[in-house]
Amino acid sequence: MTKKESDGVLHQMTCMVLTASLPLPGGLKEPAGMIAGDRPDNQWLQYNSSSLPRTQQDWEGCTFVEKTHWGYYSWPQKLMMYSPSEEQPKQGLTREEMTEREQIIYDHFSDPVFINQLIEFLSLEDRKGKDKFSPRRFCLFKGLFRNFNDAFLPVLKPHMERLVADTHESKQRCVAEITSGLIRGSKHWSFGKVESLWELLCPLLRTALNNITVETYADWGTCIATACESRDPRKLHWLFEMLMESLVNGEGGSFVDACRLYVLQGGLAQQEWRVPELLHRLLQYLEPKLTQVYKNVRERIGSVLTYIFMIDVNLPYTQPTASPRIKEFTERVLLRLKPLMEGDEEIQNHVVEENVEGEQDERTQAIKLLKTVLKWLMASAGRSFSTAVPEQLKGGGLSLIPLHSPLFLYDELKRDAKTCLSLMSQGLLYTEQIPLVLLALQEIAGSSSWHARYTVLTYLQIMVFYNLFTFLSDQGAVNDVRALVIRLLEDEQLEVREMAATTLSGFLQCNFLSIEGPMQSHFEALCKTRLPKKRKRELGSVVDTIPSGGSY
Repeated sequence: MTKKESDGVLHQMTCMVLTASLPLPGGLKEPAGMIAGDRPDNQWLQYNSSSLPRTQQDWEGCTFVEKTHWGYYSWPQKLMMYSPSEEQPKQGLTREEMTEREQIIYDHFSDPVFINQLIEFLSLEDRKGKDKFSPRRFCLFKGLFRNFNDAFLPVLKPHMERLVADTHESKQRCVAEITSGLIRGSKHWSFGKVESLWELLCPLLRTALNNITVETYADWGTCIATACESRDPRKLHWLFEMLMESLVNGEGGSFVDACRLYVLQGGLAQQEWRVPELLHRLLQYLEPKLTQVYKNVRERIGSVLTYIFMIDVNLPYTQPTASPRIKEFTERVLLRLKPLMEGDEEIQNHVVEENVEGEQDERTQAIKLLKTVLKWLMASAGRSFSTAVPEQLKGGGLSLIPLHSPLFLYDELKRDAKTCLSLMSQGLLYTEQIPLVLLALQEIAGSSSWHARYTVLTYLQIMVFYNLFTFLSDQGAVNDVRALVIRLLEDEQLEVREMAATTLSGFLQCNFLSIEGPMQSHFEALCKTRLPKKRKRELGSVVDTIPSGGSY
Protein backbone atom coordinates (compact mmCIF):
# COMPACT_ATOMS: atom_id res chain seq x y z
CA MET A 1 0.00 0.00 0.00
CA THR A 2 1.35 3.42 -0.93
CA LYS A 3 1.52 6.25 1.60
CA LYS A 4 -1.29 8.06 -0.23
CA GLU A 5 -3.55 5.00 -0.06
CA SER A 6 -2.67 4.42 3.60
CA ASP A 7 -3.52 8.02 4.46
CA GLY A 8 -6.84 7.69 2.63
CA VAL A 9 -7.87 4.61 4.63
CA LEU A 10 -6.75 6.27 7.86
CA HIS A 11 -8.85 9.31 6.96
CA GLN A 12 -11.95 7.17 6.60
CA MET A 13 -11.23 5.21 9.79
CA THR A 14 -10.70 8.20 12.07
CA CYS A 15 -12.96 10.61 10.21
CA MET A 16 -12.85 13.07 13.10
CA VAL A 17 -10.73 15.95 14.37
CA LEU A 18 -10.14 16.32 18.10
CA THR A 19 -10.09 19.53 20.09
CA ALA A 20 -7.73 19.49 23.07
CA SER A 21 -7.95 21.18 26.46
CA LEU A 22 -11.64 22.00 26.18
CA PRO A 23 -12.95 23.88 29.26
CA LEU A 24 -15.80 22.28 31.17
CA PRO A 25 -19.29 23.44 30.09
CA GLY A 26 -20.89 26.34 31.95
CA GLY A 27 -17.61 27.50 33.43
CA LEU A 28 -17.55 24.58 35.88
CA LYS A 29 -14.30 23.89 37.69
CA GLU A 30 -12.82 20.64 38.87
CA PRO A 31 -12.69 20.41 42.69
CA ALA A 32 -9.32 20.54 44.40
CA GLY A 33 -8.02 17.11 45.33
CA MET A 34 -9.35 13.69 44.43
CA ILE A 35 -13.11 13.45 44.97
CA ALA A 36 -14.79 10.60 43.11
CA GLY A 37 -18.48 10.29 42.37
CA ASP A 38 -21.31 12.58 41.32
CA ARG A 39 -20.22 16.22 41.48
CA PRO A 40 -21.50 19.51 39.99
CA ASP A 41 -18.65 19.50 37.45
CA ASN A 42 -19.61 16.10 35.96
CA GLN A 43 -23.40 16.30 36.24
CA TRP A 44 -23.67 17.56 32.65
CA LEU A 45 -22.44 14.12 31.48
CA GLN A 46 -25.36 12.26 33.02
CA TYR A 47 -28.48 11.12 31.22
CA ASN A 48 -31.32 13.62 31.70
CA SER A 49 -34.55 13.02 29.79
CA SER A 50 -35.47 16.72 29.96
CA SER A 51 -32.37 17.80 28.04
CA LEU A 52 -31.74 15.01 25.53
CA PRO A 53 -30.52 16.02 22.04
CA ARG A 54 -33.73 15.37 20.12
CA THR A 55 -33.22 18.03 17.43
CA GLN A 56 -30.47 18.88 14.98
CA GLN A 57 -29.64 22.03 16.92
CA ASP A 58 -29.48 20.26 20.29
CA TRP A 59 -27.40 17.45 18.80
CA GLU A 60 -24.80 19.83 17.36
CA GLY A 61 -24.74 21.90 20.55
CA CYS A 62 -24.25 18.89 22.85
CA THR A 63 -20.74 18.02 24.01
CA PHE A 64 -20.52 14.24 23.90
CA VAL A 65 -17.98 12.29 25.97
CA GLU A 66 -17.80 8.65 24.96
CA LYS A 67 -15.35 7.31 27.58
CA THR A 68 -17.18 6.22 30.71
CA HIS A 69 -14.28 6.79 33.10
CA TRP A 70 -13.71 10.44 32.17
CA GLY A 71 -14.97 12.81 34.83
CA TYR A 72 -15.85 10.29 37.55
CA TYR A 73 -12.57 10.47 39.46
CA SER A 74 -10.97 13.44 37.76
CA TRP A 75 -10.63 15.13 34.39
CA PRO A 76 -7.68 14.49 32.05
CA GLN A 77 -5.09 17.23 31.85
CA LYS A 78 -6.09 17.50 28.19
CA LEU A 79 -9.75 16.69 27.73
CA MET A 80 -10.10 15.62 24.11
CA MET A 81 -13.44 16.31 22.44
CA TYR A 82 -14.66 15.95 18.87
CA SER A 83 -14.85 19.22 16.97
CA PRO A 84 -18.17 20.48 15.52
CA SER A 85 -19.44 18.72 12.40
CA GLU A 86 -18.63 21.66 10.12
CA GLU A 87 -14.95 21.30 11.03
CA GLN A 88 -14.85 17.58 10.38
CA PRO A 89 -13.61 15.85 7.21
CA LYS A 90 -16.36 15.08 4.73
CA GLN A 91 -18.40 11.98 5.52
CA GLY A 92 -20.35 9.80 3.13
CA LEU A 93 -17.87 10.08 0.27
CA THR A 94 -19.01 9.31 -3.24
CA ARG A 95 -17.38 6.43 -5.07
CA GLU A 96 -15.26 8.84 -7.10
CA GLU A 97 -13.84 10.38 -3.91
CA MET A 98 -12.72 7.03 -2.51
CA THR A 99 -9.33 5.37 -2.90
CA GLU A 100 -9.00 2.33 -5.11
CA ARG A 101 -9.04 -0.05 -2.15
CA GLU A 102 -12.12 1.61 -0.70
CA GLN A 103 -13.88 1.37 -4.06
CA ILE A 104 -13.38 -2.41 -4.09
CA ILE A 105 -15.06 -2.73 -0.67
CA TYR A 106 -17.79 -0.32 -1.68
CA ASP A 107 -18.57 -2.19 -4.90
CA HIS A 108 -18.86 -5.56 -3.18
CA PHE A 109 -21.02 -4.44 -0.25
CA SER A 110 -23.29 -2.45 -2.55
CA ASP A 111 -23.93 -5.53 -4.68
CA PRO A 112 -27.23 -7.25 -3.67
CA VAL A 113 -26.00 -10.61 -4.99
CA PHE A 114 -22.82 -10.45 -2.89
CA ILE A 115 -24.73 -9.31 0.22
CA ASN A 116 -27.25 -12.11 -0.23
CA GLN A 117 -24.47 -14.70 -0.40
CA LEU A 118 -22.67 -13.13 2.59
CA ILE A 119 -25.77 -13.12 4.78
CA GLU A 120 -26.57 -16.70 3.84
CA PHE A 121 -23.04 -17.69 4.89
CA LEU A 122 -23.06 -15.67 8.13
CA SER A 123 -26.45 -17.09 9.17
CA LEU A 124 -25.44 -20.72 8.72
CA GLU A 125 -25.31 -22.93 11.78
CA ASP A 126 -21.73 -24.06 12.36
CA ARG A 127 -21.69 -26.05 15.61
CA LYS A 128 -25.14 -26.62 17.03
CA GLY A 129 -25.39 -25.51 20.63
CA LYS A 130 -21.84 -24.10 20.65
CA ASP A 131 -22.05 -21.10 18.32
CA LYS A 132 -21.76 -17.74 20.07
CA PHE A 133 -21.92 -14.04 19.24
CA SER A 134 -18.81 -13.38 17.11
CA PRO A 135 -16.69 -10.33 18.03
CA ARG A 136 -14.95 -10.58 14.65
CA ARG A 137 -18.19 -10.28 12.69
CA PHE A 138 -19.25 -7.43 14.95
CA CYS A 139 -15.97 -5.64 14.13
CA LEU A 140 -16.54 -6.25 10.41
CA PHE A 141 -19.90 -4.45 10.41
CA LYS A 142 -18.71 -1.78 12.81
CA GLY A 143 -15.86 -0.94 10.43
CA LEU A 144 -18.13 -0.92 7.39
CA PHE A 145 -20.65 1.49 8.91
CA ARG A 146 -17.93 3.64 10.45
CA ASN A 147 -15.89 4.01 7.25
CA PHE A 148 -18.70 4.09 4.68
CA ASN A 149 -21.45 5.77 6.72
CA ASP A 150 -24.95 4.45 5.86
CA ALA A 151 -24.06 3.53 2.27
CA PHE A 152 -24.78 -0.19 2.80
CA LEU A 153 -27.87 0.17 4.96
CA PRO A 154 -30.45 0.06 2.10
CA VAL A 155 -29.17 -3.27 0.81
CA LEU A 156 -28.85 -4.77 4.32
CA LYS A 157 -32.19 -3.58 5.68
CA PRO A 158 -34.38 -6.28 4.01
CA HIS A 159 -32.05 -9.01 5.25
CA MET A 160 -32.15 -7.68 8.82
CA GLU A 161 -35.95 -7.55 8.83
CA ARG A 162 -36.13 -11.09 7.45
CA LEU A 163 -33.60 -12.49 9.92
CA VAL A 164 -35.14 -10.88 13.00
CA ALA A 165 -38.53 -12.44 12.18
CA ASP A 166 -36.92 -15.91 12.01
CA THR A 167 -36.61 -17.56 15.43
CA HIS A 168 -33.81 -19.92 14.38
CA GLU A 169 -30.72 -19.50 16.53
CA SER A 170 -28.21 -18.84 13.72
CA LYS A 171 -30.48 -16.25 12.03
CA GLN A 172 -30.99 -14.34 15.26
CA ARG A 173 -27.28 -14.38 16.05
CA CYS A 174 -26.42 -13.02 12.61
CA VAL A 175 -28.81 -10.06 12.91
CA ALA A 176 -27.57 -9.39 16.46
CA GLU A 177 -23.99 -9.12 15.18
CA ILE A 178 -25.05 -6.75 12.39
CA THR A 179 -27.14 -4.64 14.78
CA SER A 180 -24.37 -4.15 17.34
CA GLY A 181 -21.88 -3.28 14.60
CA LEU A 182 -24.38 -0.83 13.11
CA ILE A 183 -24.98 0.96 16.44
CA ARG A 184 -21.28 1.26 17.21
CA GLY A 185 -20.38 2.15 13.63
CA SER A 186 -22.87 5.04 13.58
CA LYS A 187 -20.93 6.89 16.28
CA HIS A 188 -20.00 9.81 13.98
CA TRP A 189 -23.04 9.93 11.73
CA SER A 190 -24.99 13.14 11.35
CA PHE A 191 -28.13 13.67 13.45
CA GLY A 192 -30.47 13.10 10.50
CA LYS A 193 -28.91 9.76 9.66
CA VAL A 194 -28.83 8.63 13.29
CA GLU A 195 -32.49 9.54 13.73
CA SER A 196 -33.41 7.56 10.60
CA LEU A 197 -31.33 4.67 11.83
CA TRP A 198 -33.30 4.41 15.08
CA GLU A 199 -36.58 4.59 13.20
CA LEU A 200 -35.41 1.34 11.62
CA LEU A 201 -33.78 -0.27 14.67
CA CYS A 202 -36.43 0.31 17.36
CA PRO A 203 -39.17 -1.79 15.65
CA LEU A 204 -36.55 -4.35 14.69
CA LEU A 205 -35.35 -4.70 18.29
CA ARG A 206 -38.92 -4.97 19.59
CA THR A 207 -39.48 -7.86 17.20
CA ALA A 208 -36.22 -9.46 18.32
CA LEU A 209 -37.20 -9.27 22.00
CA ASN A 210 -40.61 -10.76 21.27
CA ASN A 211 -38.99 -13.65 19.37
CA ILE A 212 -36.21 -14.24 21.88
CA THR A 213 -35.48 -17.87 22.83
CA VAL A 214 -33.36 -19.85 25.26
CA GLU A 215 -30.69 -20.17 22.56
CA THR A 216 -30.61 -16.49 21.56
CA TYR A 217 -31.13 -14.39 24.70
CA ALA A 218 -27.40 -14.39 25.52
CA ASP A 219 -26.58 -13.17 21.99
CA TRP A 220 -29.00 -10.25 22.27
CA GLY A 221 -27.64 -9.40 25.71
CA THR A 222 -24.13 -9.34 24.24
CA CYS A 223 -25.37 -7.31 21.29
CA ILE A 224 -26.78 -4.51 23.45
CA ALA A 225 -23.89 -4.54 25.92
CA THR A 226 -21.37 -4.34 23.06
CA ALA A 227 -23.33 -1.58 21.35
CA CYS A 228 -23.36 0.56 24.54
CA GLU A 229 -19.71 0.13 25.46
CA SER A 230 -17.75 3.43 25.50
CA ARG A 231 -20.73 5.37 24.17
CA ASP A 232 -22.28 8.53 25.54
CA PRO A 233 -25.77 7.48 26.76
CA ARG A 234 -27.29 10.70 25.41
CA LYS A 235 -26.39 9.55 21.90
CA LEU A 236 -28.26 6.30 22.50
CA HIS A 237 -31.38 7.72 24.14
CA TRP A 238 -33.63 6.08 21.52
CA LEU A 239 -32.28 2.68 22.53
CA PHE A 240 -32.59 3.16 26.29
CA GLU A 241 -36.09 4.59 26.12
CA MET A 242 -37.18 1.69 23.91
CA LEU A 243 -35.65 -0.90 26.27
CA MET A 244 -37.42 0.69 29.26
CA GLU A 245 -40.82 0.11 27.68
CA SER A 246 -43.12 -2.52 29.26
CA LEU A 247 -40.37 -4.67 30.71
CA VAL A 248 -42.48 -7.09 32.76
CA ASN A 249 -45.86 -7.17 31.04
CA GLY A 250 -46.50 -10.91 30.72
CA GLU A 251 -46.65 -10.84 26.93
CA GLY A 252 -44.74 -13.83 25.67
CA GLY A 253 -44.57 -15.40 29.12
CA SER A 254 -42.22 -15.09 32.08
CA PHE A 255 -39.19 -16.11 30.01
CA VAL A 256 -39.56 -13.14 27.65
CA ASP A 257 -40.02 -10.81 30.66
CA ALA A 258 -36.79 -12.09 32.20
CA CYS A 259 -34.98 -11.72 28.88
CA ARG A 260 -36.10 -8.10 28.45
CA LEU A 261 -34.61 -7.34 31.86
CA TYR A 262 -31.42 -9.19 30.93
CA VAL A 263 -30.95 -7.22 27.71
CA LEU A 264 -31.60 -3.88 29.45
CA GLN A 265 -29.22 -4.88 32.23
CA GLY A 266 -26.43 -5.40 29.70
CA GLY A 267 -26.83 -1.90 28.30
CA LEU A 268 -27.13 -0.09 31.63
CA ALA A 269 -24.16 -1.93 33.12
CA GLN A 270 -21.90 -0.37 30.46
CA GLN A 271 -22.99 3.14 31.46
CA GLU A 272 -22.24 2.71 35.17
CA TRP A 273 -22.57 6.13 36.88
CA ARG A 274 -23.92 8.15 33.95
CA VAL A 275 -27.57 7.02 33.96
CA PRO A 276 -28.90 7.66 37.50
CA GLU A 277 -32.26 8.84 36.15
CA LEU A 278 -32.79 5.58 34.26
CA LEU A 279 -31.77 3.58 37.34
CA HIS A 280 -34.27 5.45 39.52
CA ARG A 281 -37.01 4.92 36.95
CA LEU A 282 -36.16 1.23 36.68
CA LEU A 283 -36.14 0.74 40.46
CA GLN A 284 -39.49 2.51 40.79
CA TYR A 285 -40.89 0.22 38.11
CA LEU A 286 -39.48 -2.98 39.62
CA GLU A 287 -40.23 -2.46 43.32
CA PRO A 288 -43.91 -3.42 43.05
CA LYS A 289 -42.80 -6.48 41.06
CA LEU A 290 -40.35 -7.85 43.64
CA THR A 291 -43.05 -10.35 44.65
CA GLN A 292 -43.51 -11.53 41.06
CA VAL A 293 -45.19 -14.91 40.78
CA TYR A 294 -42.61 -16.43 38.45
CA LYS A 295 -39.32 -17.57 39.91
CA ASN A 296 -37.19 -16.83 36.82
CA VAL A 297 -38.44 -13.23 36.71
CA ARG A 298 -37.70 -12.71 40.43
CA GLU A 299 -34.21 -14.09 40.02
CA ARG A 300 -33.55 -11.77 37.09
CA ILE A 301 -34.90 -8.81 39.05
CA GLY A 302 -32.48 -9.72 41.84
CA SER A 303 -29.61 -9.63 39.37
CA VAL A 304 -30.77 -6.29 37.92
CA LEU A 305 -30.89 -4.80 41.42
CA THR A 306 -27.18 -5.48 41.71
CA TYR A 307 -26.44 -3.10 38.84
CA ILE A 308 -28.98 -0.54 40.04
CA PHE A 309 -27.07 -0.19 43.32
CA MET A 310 -23.59 -0.86 41.89
CA ILE A 311 -22.43 2.77 42.23
CA ASP A 312 -23.66 3.17 45.81
CA VAL A 313 -20.22 2.60 47.31
CA ASN A 314 -18.78 3.51 50.69
CA LEU A 315 -15.19 4.31 49.84
CA PRO A 316 -12.82 7.08 50.96
CA TYR A 317 -12.93 10.34 48.98
CA THR A 318 -16.20 9.37 47.31
CA GLN A 319 -19.22 11.65 47.04
CA PRO A 320 -22.73 10.32 47.78
CA THR A 321 -24.22 8.92 44.60
CA ALA A 322 -27.13 10.36 42.63
CA SER A 323 -28.02 6.78 41.68
CA PRO A 324 -30.40 4.73 43.90
CA ARG A 325 -29.13 4.04 47.42
CA ILE A 326 -29.20 0.73 49.22
CA LYS A 327 -30.11 2.30 52.57
CA GLU A 328 -33.37 3.81 51.33
CA PHE A 329 -34.30 0.67 49.42
CA THR A 330 -33.56 -1.54 52.43
CA GLU A 331 -35.83 0.51 54.68
CA ARG A 332 -38.72 0.02 52.28
CA VAL A 333 -38.04 -3.70 51.92
CA LEU A 334 -37.90 -4.26 55.68
CA LEU A 335 -41.39 -2.83 56.05
CA ARG A 336 -42.67 -5.36 53.54
CA LEU A 337 -40.81 -8.21 55.28
CA LYS A 338 -42.48 -7.54 58.63
CA PRO A 339 -44.97 -10.44 58.29
CA LEU A 340 -41.98 -12.82 58.36
CA MET A 341 -40.46 -11.17 61.41
CA GLU A 342 -43.60 -11.56 63.50
CA GLY A 343 -45.17 -14.75 64.70
CA ASP A 344 -43.98 -18.34 64.65
CA GLU A 345 -47.04 -20.02 63.22
CA GLU A 346 -46.61 -22.93 60.86
CA ILE A 347 -46.22 -22.14 57.19
CA GLN A 348 -48.88 -23.66 54.98
CA ASN A 349 -47.87 -25.75 51.98
CA HIS A 350 -49.13 -23.22 49.42
CA VAL A 351 -46.43 -20.81 50.56
CA VAL A 352 -43.63 -22.72 48.91
CA GLU A 353 -45.42 -23.34 45.63
CA GLU A 354 -43.97 -21.52 42.62
CA ASN A 355 -45.52 -19.95 39.54
CA VAL A 356 -49.06 -19.98 40.93
CA GLU A 357 -51.12 -17.00 39.83
CA GLY A 358 -54.00 -15.43 41.73
CA GLU A 359 -54.46 -13.50 44.94
CA GLN A 360 -51.59 -13.75 47.41
CA ASP A 361 -51.89 -12.99 51.10
CA GLU A 362 -49.47 -10.63 52.82
CA ARG A 363 -47.29 -13.42 54.17
CA THR A 364 -47.01 -15.18 50.83
CA GLN A 365 -45.94 -11.93 49.16
CA ALA A 366 -43.35 -11.39 51.89
CA ILE A 367 -41.91 -14.85 51.23
CA LYS A 368 -41.57 -14.15 47.52
CA LEU A 369 -40.03 -10.77 48.33
CA LEU A 370 -37.51 -12.50 50.57
CA LYS A 371 -36.56 -14.89 47.78
CA THR A 372 -35.91 -11.91 45.47
CA VAL A 373 -33.85 -10.15 48.14
CA LEU A 374 -31.73 -13.27 48.69
CA LYS A 375 -31.01 -13.46 44.94
CA TRP A 376 -30.03 -9.79 44.99
CA LEU A 377 -27.68 -10.22 47.96
CA MET A 378 -26.05 -13.29 46.42
CA ALA A 379 -25.56 -11.59 43.06
CA SER A 380 -24.19 -8.46 44.72
CA ALA A 381 -21.58 -10.34 46.73
CA GLY A 382 -19.41 -11.05 43.70
CA ARG A 383 -20.06 -7.88 41.69
CA SER A 384 -20.36 -4.92 44.05
CA PHE A 385 -17.41 -2.60 44.63
CA SER A 386 -17.92 -2.50 48.40
CA THR A 387 -19.89 -4.27 51.13
CA ALA A 388 -23.07 -2.51 52.29
CA VAL A 389 -22.59 -3.61 55.90
CA PRO A 390 -24.69 -0.91 57.66
CA GLU A 391 -27.64 -1.57 55.34
CA GLN A 392 -27.41 -5.35 55.60
CA LEU A 393 -27.26 -5.17 59.39
CA LYS A 394 -29.74 -2.36 59.88
CA GLY A 395 -31.51 -2.47 63.22
CA GLY A 396 -28.83 -4.50 64.99
CA GLY A 397 -29.55 -7.79 63.23
CA LEU A 398 -29.23 -9.47 59.88
CA SER A 399 -32.66 -8.07 59.26
CA LEU A 400 -32.76 -8.73 55.52
CA ILE A 401 -32.48 -12.42 56.41
CA PRO A 402 -34.90 -13.25 59.27
CA LEU A 403 -33.01 -16.32 60.50
CA HIS A 404 -35.45 -17.04 63.28
CA SER A 405 -38.28 -17.63 60.83
CA PRO A 406 -39.58 -21.22 60.47
CA LEU A 407 -39.48 -20.59 56.73
CA PHE A 408 -35.85 -21.63 56.75
CA LEU A 409 -36.86 -25.19 57.44
CA TYR A 410 -37.73 -25.40 53.74
CA ASP A 411 -34.92 -26.60 51.53
CA GLU A 412 -34.90 -23.81 48.94
CA LEU A 413 -34.95 -20.93 51.40
CA LYS A 414 -32.54 -22.75 53.70
CA ARG A 415 -30.11 -23.28 50.84
CA ASP A 416 -30.36 -19.71 49.54
CA ALA A 417 -30.06 -18.19 53.02
CA LYS A 418 -27.02 -20.33 53.79
CA THR A 419 -25.33 -19.35 50.53
CA CYS A 420 -26.23 -15.70 51.02
CA LEU A 421 -24.87 -15.57 54.56
CA SER A 422 -21.68 -17.30 53.47
CA LEU A 423 -21.12 -14.70 50.74
CA MET A 424 -22.02 -11.80 53.04
CA SER A 425 -19.59 -13.04 55.67
CA GLN A 426 -16.74 -12.92 53.12
CA GLY A 427 -17.13 -9.17 52.64
CA LEU A 428 -14.38 -6.73 53.53
CA LEU A 429 -14.99 -5.01 56.86
CA TYR A 430 -13.62 -1.64 57.91
CA THR A 431 -12.52 -1.25 61.52
CA GLU A 432 -15.50 0.94 62.38
CA GLN A 433 -17.93 -1.66 61.01
CA ILE A 434 -16.76 -4.55 63.20
CA PRO A 435 -18.67 -3.47 66.35
CA LEU A 436 -21.87 -3.18 64.30
CA VAL A 437 -21.48 -6.71 62.93
CA LEU A 438 -20.64 -8.18 66.33
CA LEU A 439 -23.64 -6.46 67.90
CA ALA A 440 -25.90 -8.01 65.25
CA LEU A 441 -24.42 -11.46 65.87
CA GLN A 442 -24.81 -11.10 69.64
CA GLU A 443 -28.48 -10.25 69.25
CA ILE A 444 -29.08 -13.22 66.96
CA ALA A 445 -27.22 -15.43 69.45
CA GLY A 446 -29.99 -14.59 71.91
CA SER A 447 -32.68 -15.81 69.52
CA SER A 448 -35.09 -18.52 70.61
CA SER A 449 -34.31 -20.40 67.36
CA TRP A 450 -31.31 -22.69 67.71
CA HIS A 451 -30.96 -22.65 63.90
CA ALA A 452 -30.28 -18.92 64.13
CA ARG A 453 -27.75 -19.41 66.95
CA TYR A 454 -26.06 -22.14 64.92
CA THR A 455 -25.86 -19.85 61.90
CA VAL A 456 -24.15 -17.15 63.99
CA LEU A 457 -21.17 -19.46 64.40
CA THR A 458 -20.84 -20.38 60.73
CA TYR A 459 -21.04 -16.67 59.86
CA LEU A 460 -18.50 -15.81 62.54
CA GLN A 461 -15.96 -18.36 61.30
CA ILE A 462 -15.90 -17.06 57.74
CA MET A 463 -16.08 -13.38 58.73
CA VAL A 464 -13.08 -13.62 61.07
CA PHE A 465 -10.90 -15.60 58.67
CA TYR A 466 -11.62 -13.21 55.76
CA ASN A 467 -10.90 -10.17 57.95
CA LEU A 468 -8.31 -11.77 60.22
CA PHE A 469 -5.77 -8.93 60.34
CA THR A 470 -8.45 -6.29 60.77
CA PHE A 471 -9.77 -8.16 63.81
CA LEU A 472 -6.28 -8.75 65.22
CA SER A 473 -5.63 -5.01 65.17
CA ASP A 474 -8.60 -4.49 67.53
CA GLN A 475 -8.19 -6.33 70.84
CA GLY A 476 -11.68 -5.33 71.92
CA ALA A 477 -13.15 -7.10 68.90
CA VAL A 478 -11.10 -10.22 69.67
CA ASN A 479 -12.44 -10.21 73.23
CA ASP A 480 -16.03 -9.87 71.96
CA VAL A 481 -15.55 -12.82 69.60
CA ARG A 482 -14.12 -14.92 72.41
CA ALA A 483 -17.03 -14.07 74.69
CA LEU A 484 -19.56 -14.91 71.99
CA VAL A 485 -18.01 -18.31 71.26
CA ILE A 486 -17.77 -19.23 74.95
CA ARG A 487 -21.38 -18.15 75.45
CA LEU A 488 -22.52 -20.51 72.70
CA LEU A 489 -20.32 -23.33 74.05
CA GLU A 490 -22.80 -23.44 76.94
CA ASP A 491 -25.90 -23.40 74.72
CA GLU A 492 -28.73 -25.73 75.63
CA GLN A 493 -28.85 -27.18 72.08
CA LEU A 494 -26.27 -29.87 71.34
CA GLU A 495 -25.83 -28.87 67.68
CA VAL A 496 -24.99 -25.30 68.68
CA ARG A 497 -22.45 -26.46 71.28
CA GLU A 498 -20.75 -28.74 68.77
CA MET A 499 -20.48 -25.92 66.21
CA ALA A 500 -19.14 -23.58 68.92
CA ALA A 501 -16.49 -26.17 69.76
CA THR A 502 -15.51 -26.44 66.10
CA THR A 503 -15.34 -22.64 65.85
CA LEU A 504 -13.18 -22.35 68.95
CA SER A 505 -10.93 -25.11 67.61
CA GLY A 506 -10.34 -23.18 64.38
CA PHE A 507 -9.63 -19.93 66.20
CA LEU A 508 -7.13 -21.67 68.47
CA GLN A 509 -5.34 -23.40 65.61
CA CYS A 510 -4.83 -20.19 63.64
CA ASN A 511 -3.76 -18.41 66.84
CA PHE A 512 -6.61 -15.92 66.65
CA LEU A 513 -7.46 -16.99 70.20
CA SER A 514 -5.25 -18.64 72.78
CA ILE A 515 -5.87 -20.42 76.07
CA GLU A 516 -5.00 -17.70 78.54
CA GLY A 517 -5.58 -17.41 82.27
CA PRO A 518 -9.17 -16.10 82.25
CA MET A 519 -10.35 -18.63 79.64
CA GLN A 520 -8.61 -21.50 81.44
CA SER A 521 -10.15 -20.44 84.74
CA HIS A 522 -13.57 -20.28 83.12
CA PHE A 523 -13.29 -23.81 81.76
CA GLU A 524 -11.99 -25.11 85.10
CA ALA A 525 -15.00 -23.57 86.83
CA LEU A 526 -17.31 -25.22 84.33
CA CYS A 527 -15.63 -28.59 84.96
CA LYS A 528 -16.43 -28.31 88.66
CA THR A 529 -20.11 -27.53 88.01
CA ARG A 530 -22.36 -30.47 88.83
CA LEU A 531 -24.89 -31.25 86.08
CA PRO A 532 -27.52 -33.92 85.54
CA LYS A 533 -26.06 -37.07 83.97
CA LYS A 534 -27.56 -36.43 80.52
CA ARG A 535 -26.32 -32.86 80.45
CA LYS A 536 -22.87 -33.98 81.62
CA ARG A 537 -22.53 -36.49 78.78
CA GLU A 538 -23.48 -33.81 76.25
CA LEU A 539 -20.96 -31.33 77.66
CA GLY A 540 -18.29 -33.99 77.64
CA SER A 541 -18.88 -34.76 73.97
CA VAL A 542 -18.37 -31.10 73.15
CA VAL A 543 -15.16 -30.73 75.16
CA ASP A 544 -13.76 -33.81 73.41
CA THR A 545 -13.97 -31.99 70.07
CA ILE A 546 -11.65 -29.17 71.20
CA PRO A 547 -8.07 -29.99 70.08
CA SER A 548 -5.32 -30.47 72.59
CA GLY A 549 -2.41 -28.05 72.77
CA GLY A 550 -3.91 -25.54 75.17
CA SER A 551 -3.41 -25.51 78.94
CA TYR A 552 -6.52 -27.35 80.09
